[in-house]
This record gives sequence, C-alpha cells and structure tokens, in this order.
Amino acid sequence: MRLSLALVLSTVLPACLADVEGFRQGDDDEPEPVASEPTGVVREPAHGSVLAGDPSAIAIHVSGLYDAPDKPLDVQVLADPDDLDSWTTIGTATTASTVLGGKYAFAADVRPVATAADAARWPRGGVLRLRVVDDKAHALPFDPSTPEDTVIAVTNPANVPATWTYLMEKPPGSIAETQEYYAAIDAPLTLDAFMTRYGFPGGETSATYYNAGDLGIGREMHCRATETPAGGLACYVRNFGTFGGNRDEALELLIAGGVPLATVAMVYTPPITAPNAVTFMVYGPTGELVNEAQLDTLGNNTSIPQNCINCHGGRSRYDAANNAVIGARFLPFDPAAFDYSARSDLTLLAQEQQLRRLNALVDQAAPTAGVREVIAGLFPASGPYDPSFVPEGWRATRSDARVYREVVAPYCRGCHATFEDDLVFSTAASVRNRAGSLNTLLCGTGPLGMPAAEQTTRAFFSSPARAVMLQWLGQPGACAPATGQ
Repeated sequence: MRLSLALVLSTVLPACLADVEGFRQGDDDEPEPVASEPTGVVREPAHGSVLAGDPSAIAIHVSGLYDAPDKPLDVQVLADPDDLDSWTTIGTATTASTVLGGKYAFAADVRPVATAADAARWPRGGVLRLRVVDDKAHALPFDPSTPEDTVIAVTNPANVPATWTYLMEKPPGSIAETQEYYAAIDAPLTLDAFMTRYGFPGGETSATYYNAGDLGIGREMHCRATETPAGGLACYVRNFGTFGGNRDEALELLIAGGVPLATVAMVYTPPITAPNAVTFMVYGPTGELVNEAQLDTLGNNTSIPQNCINCHGGRSRYDAANNAVIGARFLPFDPAAFDYSARSDLTLLAQEQQLRRLNALVDQAAPTAGVREVIAGLFPASGPYDPSFVPEGWRATRSDARVYREVVAPYCRGCHATFEDDLVFSTAASVRNRAGSLNTLLCGTGPLGMPAAEQTTRAFFSSPARAVMLQWLGQPGACAPATGQ
C-alpha cells in the first residue's frame, strides 16, 4: 500500500497551565456523551495534525465556537488508547461572554502528557485522541457537516518501524533463478540492445521527476508503444540518487544526467493472460544486465523479478519451475506521487501532457479495472489533470473522501490498483471490512506491514495518515512503533 499538516508547537510548563482560564485536572470517570445536534465546533487542533517532539513537552491549543456564553467545556483525551471508552478530562475551556458571529469563542492550552504517569495517553511516535464535551455531555464535532465526527486524532511523527522488512510479500529468490528468468524472457544483455530491440528513441514519451511516493530517487522515464510485439509497451527508467538520500541532490543528479544508479526496464507483450506477459530487466550503471537490484536502504529483497512484483500486480507471482511471472501489470503514473524540478521545462505543469500520454500508454497495456479507474480519474478525457479525484465508492461522506485523498491515494493506491478483488480498495466499504487486519498491518510489529515499501512507510509515519485512518476505522491503539524512534 502506499498513504498535511503541522501546527505550531509550544511548550507550556505545568505551572503555567494553572493560569489558563478554567483549566482543571480531572479524573478518569467521565460521562459518555450522548447523541445530539451539534451546538458548536472545534477548530483547533485540526483532525490529523502532526505535532513533532516529545509528547511530554507538547502543549495543544484547543479552540472553537459554541452556542452559549460562559459555558465550561471539557477537553478530554483517551487515558488508554487501547480502550476507546477511557476518556479523561485534562482541561476546561470556558466560552466567551460576548457573541462573535452568533457564536461564543472558547480556547485553552492543554498538555496531554503533563506527568510521567500520563505517558500512555500519547506514546512517542503515536496517535492521540482528543475531544471537547459540553456540560450536557455532548461532544462537539470538528466539521459541522459531519456531526458524528467528534474525535480529533493528532499524530506524533515516527521513524519507520525497526522490526519491519520491505518488499517481502513476494519473497526473494536466488541469482541463479534470476539468470534462468532472463534466459527465459530473452532479456537483452545491454541497455543499448534493449533500446534497439524496442525502437528507442523514436516515438517515445518521457518524463523527469523525483519519485517521492515509493522509491525516493530521481527518475527519467521513457515509454513507447511497440510494433514488435504489436500492441505492446516498452519502458525504461534511469534512476539517480541514493535510497534514503536527499531529494534536492537526487534532482540535481537527475538533471545533470551522467551515470545512473541503475536502469529498470519493463515490457508488455500481449496477451496479458500469457506467462511473462509483463517482463522485468535491470541494467547497471554502465548498461550491463545485472542480477540484483536494491530498491531501498535495507535491501531485504534484491531479487529480480520478485522485488518488482511486490507492487506490479496485486496477485502476481513468480513461477520458479517455469521461470515465469504470472499476473504482473504496469502501474499508473500518479503526478501527486512525484516531486519536480523548479526548472521551467521540468515542472508538473510543463510535463502534464507527457504524464497524460504515459498513462494513455499504460491504459492500452491491459490494465486492471482499478488502474483504468485511476487513470480516467486523474486524467479525464474532457478536462485537465485532477489531483483531487475520488472514486464513486469513496464519495458517500466527507470523511470517506478525506480518507481516500489523505491515506489511500498517497500510500495505498499505486500498488492496490493492480488487484482484481476487493483489495483494489475502490470503495470505502472494502477497506472498512478489513479494519482489524489493516490495523495490524499498519500499526503492528511486522515483519510484514503496510505500506510495503520503505520510502512509502517513511512518508506514512510522518504524515497525518495514521491518525486519520485509525480514527476512521474505529480501531483502538496509538499506532506507535515499539522501536525505530
């Protein structure tokens, strides 16, 4: 799977909190709010806020509007994130006496982890749940259009879990296996030979970008439809930079050209139902065919084609007995997953039509229904690129649409679009139905977790995605990695 944002942090000493109007410490025995029409709204903190630093040093500014003056409102957090009923009051905000636009403002600064005894409320690298409750035990929504959404989840960013491995859903093979695979697909022995066989550089479409979404390197992509085989597609991509390295340095190396880190090639040969319909080859810095390819800082799986098919085909597999990849697919080109150079000819705007053409080529290479839906949504035939695209199955509520935009699109969609069952995640229900297993994959100790790629996981754990997804799924826990801080 693959998955904004920061509020200003301030450190407030416990003694200072006593000076906040209406602040008080409470106990753990809080009445459960009852259903009601909203009487106000919480404006801060925003749902999904990312607050960095040690939670014990973080003060959160809570503010909003309410229907009545001079009313005490309790600010509550979960005392135990594993118990969704363990609300405890950590402060009180009193609404103003004077009206403002028909409402009465309230505000308070609170510290969820005021003492060492409070540490479980918000573990380092975890998710905090917070709400505001009035004196009638009504919890206030953070979005008036979705009054049922009353729990605000705040994330403390984390490093990737140290206990996870990456690209291991389809386990690695051996160098001998890769050599047999190359022989079976008649892989060209050099990049020059590959380009000659498939007609490069004539009639190709290219794009240049930093692949922020899943690899974290600079990429110079080239694709063209093939005459031999008829109806096929061939692509090669030069990679620049180092995994886990600096984005700007990777872009500089990319623009400068020169010797790439490696070049990855893919070919589609119809029909898609045939073994090895989609093939993978990797060429080294000097253009020679190589037997291994590291795709992250750890290198848990460097086997070709096994590491490739961890994303290129949801149900794809490698048949070692017959040296064949079964069920692989090309992925859509998602412009939002890339970063771009500031050079005028390499911005997203300058390359939008090239990315449209690249997606049109993928659309002709027997994509899954999920890939086709993504391409049609991002690049509608009658309009420009639409980065806000949300599929029909995710439009029932604003909450659903937000989860799609902030979690599924950036961290899951790229790979999951290649599934041909409910793991394609084309509807909100298909994700909700897997709430428990998803919680384990997103927040568990591994070794297999989701997202499946290290770069995607790094972005996921530093984003609002964990908070937004965890609360939307209604799952307990703080989703804090046990190690890797």
